[in-house]
Formats: sequence, structure tokens, C-alpha cells
Amino acid sequence: QAYNCLIHFYKREKTLCRMEDGTNWVLELEEALLDEAPPQHIKMLLAGRPLPASLRTDVWSHCLEISGRKSKIEKFDDVYDHPDQNEIHKAAQELVKQSKSDDPLQLQAEVESILTVYFKTSGQKFEQEITHLLKPIVDLSLTRNEKYCVFQTVLDRFIPKQIETSSIFDLTRLLLLYHDPKLCNHIDSLKISFHQFSRSWFGSLMAADCDPEVTVQLWDLYLVNMDPWIIFFMVTVMLVNFRDNILEVEGDRDELLTRLSSLPSQIEAEDIPDLVTLAQVYSTRTPSSFKSSYECTVFTQPNQELDEEMKSLLCLPVNADEILASELVNFQFFVVDCRPAEQYNSGHLSRAFHLDCGLMLQDPAQFSTACSALLAFQQSALTAQAGGEHLVFLGDGQANSDVDSNMMMAVSRFLQKHSKFISVLVGGYPSFHQEPQAVHHEYKEPAPEPSPNKLGSIKTNLKMKSANLKDSLINYIYNPSTQEPKHVDYSKRGSKLYKNTGDVFCLEDDEDENVVELKDLEKQSDTIHLAACQRVGETGLLSPCHLLITTSQLVVLNPGPRPGTCSPASSRHLSSIVKITSKKRQPEIITFKFGTSQNDEVTVFDMDRFFIPTAGKVTSVVKNQIEKLKE
Repeated sequence: QAYNCLIHFYKREKTLCRMEDGTNWVLELEEALLDEAPPQHIKMLLAGRPLPASLRTDVWSHCLEISGRKSKIEKFDDVYDHPDQNEIHKAAQELVKQSKSDDPLQLQAEVESILTVYFKTSGQKFEQEITHLLKPIVDLSLTRNEKYCVFQTVLDRFIPKQIETSSIFDLTRLLLLYHDPKLCNHIDSLKISFHQFSRSWFGSLMAADCDPEVTVQLWDLYLVNMDPWIIFFMVTVMLVNFRDNILEVEGDRDELLTRLSSLPSQIEAEDIPDLVTLAQVYSTRTPSSFKSSYECTVFTQPNQELDEEMKSLLCLPVNADEILASELVNFQFFVVDCRPAEQYNSGHLSRAFHLDCGLMLQDPAQFSTACSALLAFQQSALTAQAGGEHLVFLGDGQANSDVDSNMMMAVSRFLQKHSKFISVLVGGYPSFHQEPQAVHHEYKEPAPEPSPNKLGSIKTNLKMKSANLKDSLINYIYNPSTQEPKHVDYSKRGSKLYKNTGDVFCLEDDEDENVVELKDLEKQSDTIHLAACQRVGETGLLSPCHLLITTSQLVVLNPGPRPGTCSPASSRHLSSIVKITSKKRQPEIITFKFGTSQNDEVTVFDMDRFFIPTAGKVTSVVKNQIEKLKE
């Protein structure tokens, strides 16, 4: 019997350790821990896969950097005299009941001492949510001091400060309003505050509401990612995934509150990788300005002024730096300039759409027409890749001005009509001209700024690239297997192969030689379909790209230096696709697995994952083209 158990354990570990591409990733993870690799490397090795229980203690300790640290519990005098000591004792008993420890009495004493030291040294009253944080920690193979360090580090890094204030939950509501305004408005209509159903989610990182096995797997990915904001997006993802169950409750407030409170209990262990991945996807698709603006008051030192500011927000705020960065990179935003026409005409962003919000009161019919024109123009900009799906409204930045008041009324109208991705520029148009806050660096002589004429000439030169380079690049995309001319022997350098060729080595930047217009690719006879999407990296990071499906290839195209351009990142033959999978609760996330197939045996050697808004269309085209190749 012992032999059979050993064989079963060996087979289970072997299956667990073996990736689909045959590499032993767990051994690589063990080596990375021994080499004290940075958490980012651990994150890439884990790549959303379940962490073996045997490595959980080492991974958590490594990512939280608790090795060799001392804690306040080392000086504990074993005096259990906190005013709420009875509640602490009962909480310790309950935690031990759910533990797998062989020595429950010893563990109970350990847990009670950890909680007592924390509440005594922090001067806080007993809080049940905080005790739940020990659930995933108590069974780790650590000393009492190390467990206290893990507990304290999780509290300091990942738990929002002053959870009893509503500002944290107001911010959570704004994130749901940004991604699903209809769902948010429905919850608001029944006068349900986010504080009423999600307090324990934030206070315990789901430990109070999820099954213990689910909690530890959630923390595996949470701690490795080292991003305290993930909890906000996990809440958003849970609500969006259960939106049908929420929307079907029309007028029963108590019933809806019960359903909302029970959402984490419906999560199973197999759902965790998808939940964390989707939270990262939502984070990437959300303006990040609010993180830098409110991170200090949320996770470090509460600031009453900032808390009041969060409570007063109508929608998600965006700062000027993020919009300008987007203008240079990916056109994530579609800017709606709500200032009077004379201010707009005196200066505005080149792609900004002017909307006279004063018409909302003066001529509602004309304002409605202007809003329809705005949405049509945005759709045209999206098609031409000259504007994003995220609407950001800007005013004149003057406190209590009629311009900003009218703008806010317009924003309210869009939110009432359940328009997604609505935000407001902090400080209005003048914020584009404000100097950034001073940062203390070593002084360097500032480089002269290029003149407008010089910038114009650079743009002109970029646009005047030779058509021959385009043709050669298109030929490469559609014929990736074409071999380049080989070098000839030194004694034959006078042959025709080298005749009239330029220098082999050059110091000039030739990056634009790999750039092609998307519209030129669409016109090619071999093109079957071209789709805009985002590539999901191993760490969950999204990067914009295009998928080009030709008669025989699946090509990934990265954005070029100018709108409407791209450069090839990879190209694979369609016959190498052995499997196409999608996320059950987010069908837009598609995974292409590449490998070989012989009889019923499939060997996967690589995979690519994408967030594709038109996933159904893309997968259908790929499957149809693969079938045609088989014929």
C-alpha cells in the first residue's frame, strides 16, 4: 500500500511539473528560488499556473522578503491583556478548527499570540476581517516570527487603510461604472452601497468569503504579482461575470444584497487563473491616473482631503500626462473638448472633438444631434486608428465655472445612457500646459527643444519612405520562409551577388524599413482577415497588435511608429495550430497552441494568447482556413 501511494504521488508530481511543451517548469522555479531571483522572474515562471503546495511557503516567503526579518512578536511578554482578548481567543479557536495542523493546541497558542501582539501594538480594536488574513498563513511551514512577518507584510502592502471609510468603495464603484455603467446604475437604483457587500473582500483579500483551498491559490497569484490594486479589478470582474444574475433582481433589495455578498463563495479553485488574468486585463484597459493620485491615501497614509475628493467624483479621473502619452503611442483616448468655440479655436488637441455642452440647456435636440455626430466620429477614428474607445471629457479647468458645470451634465447624460469608458480630464485644458511636479535629480544641461519646423520636416521624411520597402516587407509577411541570399566565399566577392550593393554595416537607424501600412496589407490578394487585438503576455500585460490571417499564415503585427502602420512580430503556418481555446467567462481571450499532431497524440511546443474583441469572427476564419489547407 505504501508503495502504491508513493507511485501515485510520483505520477501526480510528474504530471504537475510537466508543461505542455515538455519543460519541467517546477524545477526551474526551484532553481530560481535558490538563486534568489527577483519576484518578476518568479511571476513569469508561474505564468498563471497552479503553484505546487510544496513550494508555497518558499514562494510566499521569497516574494514578501521575510527571510531574516525580525518582528514585534519576538519581544512579546506572553501577557494576553488586550481589551478585546475574549474575541481574539475565540477567533484563534475558529481559525485552528479549519487548519490541517497535527498539533491544534500549539497552533492556537501561536495564532492567539500573533493576533494579540498585532492589536496591542497597533492600538486597534478587534476586527474580524483582519483575523481572516491568517487563514492562508497558519498552515505554512514557518516559525511564529516568520508567520507574523507574512501577516504584517500582507497588511502593510495589500490591505487598504481605513476600510471603514467609504472612499475606497466609492472608487470601486467608479471602476464598475467605467466598465459596465448599466450594471452599476442597477445596483445604485436599489440604494446598495459597495461597502455593504464588499468590505470583507478588501479587508481579508477574499479569505473571509472563499473556501480555504480557493484562497491559497488566489494568494499564490496575488502575492507573486505584487500589485495591491488587483483586488479592485477582481471585484469588478466578479460583478461583471455575474451581471445577468444581478440584473434579473428588479426590486428586491435584500435579495440582491444577499446575491452580491455570496459572489466569492461561488468561485472555485479552477476559476482563479481566469479571475486574476481578467483582473489584469481590466487593469490594463483602465486609465491608470487614479492609481498615482490616490495610492498614498488608499495604501499608505490616509488623507482626508483626498478621501473627500474620491467621494465627490462623478466618474473616473484622468490626468494630462496619461492622455499626452497615449497620443504618442496608441491613441487610447478620444478627447471631447467641451469648452466654448472661441476657446477651442484658439487652441486644442489635434484629434479633439468639439462638443458645445451649452446646447444641452439651450437646444436639447441640437445637442442630441451633436452627441450622435460625436459617436459617429469616434467610430470613424477607431476604424482609422486615430482615436480610442475611451471617451475623456475636458473643460476649462476653472472652479465652479459654467463650462465645467455644463460638461458634467453632458457626462451624466452619457452615463445614464450606459456609455462605457467615460472619464474626465483633471484640471481641464490648462493642465496640458502646466509644468510637471519637480523631481530631484542630478542637474544636467537641458537639451534644446526641436523647433516646430524641424518636427514638421521629420514627419514629412517619415511619410516619404520608399514604396519598395513596403513591397519587400509585404512579401516577407506573406512569404516568411523565403531564404535570404547567402554570403559568398571571400574570393568571389566580385560576383554578381555583391554587385551594386550598399555597405553591409551601417550605423543609421533602419527601423522604418520594417514598417508597412495596414491598408496595404488589407488589399493584398492573400489576406483573408485583419483584426485589431491585444496580446496577453506571460505576466498578464496587454500590448496592442493586429492579427493577420492569410491563406497559409497567422501573422502577429506590432504597432508601427505612425497611426495605421505596423511591423511583423511573428509568423506561423496555420497547419502548426493544433488547438484553439477560449476563456469560459471571457470569450474574447483566445489562446492559439502550436505544435505537431500525429494520430491522437498532440505535442504543444508554444502558445500565444490574445484579447480579441471580434474573437468569434477571428476563430471562425482561422478554422475555416485550416480546413481549406487540409483539403
